[in-house]
Amino acid sequence: MSEGDHSIDSVLRFARANDHRNWCFGGWPDDIMGIYLSWHHSNGSLVVVEDNGELVALAVGTKMLEADIDKHWRAWDESGDCMLLQDVVAKTKQGLAACLDELDVRCPEWRELKLFASRHGKRKQIKPEVFERIIERWK
Repeated sequence: MSEGDHSIDSVLRFARANDHRNWCFGGWPDDIMGIYLSWHHSNGSLVVVEDNGELVALAVGTKMLEADIDKHWRAWDESGDCMLLQDVVAKTKQGLAACLDELDVRCPEWRELKLFASRHGKRKQIKPEVFERIIERWK
């Protein structure tokens, strides 16, 4: 699996087709969703994973200050004290693991940060061991 070179339109179509519960992008108009994905791509917080040229997962992961966690569309902040993982859409468990693995490359110090993720439509603090188990088990 690798991070591919896909257009924002193809990433948007993948998200629409695979966000089965609509917890990530349900109700988002395509134009706003396209701007959102483009913005995160240009800020280095959009992870897209492919397997043999086919999109299998995407995630938005942002290093930020915990005080900013409720503010929308926060840019990556190297001085941040937390990592927010959100808008995860994956066809496979291996795709999810690859997203987390890529965030490890972008932010190797993530284990020392407070980790938050959206799970079942709600934000929760996650222990680093949970992400480590996902990466190791489903790689």
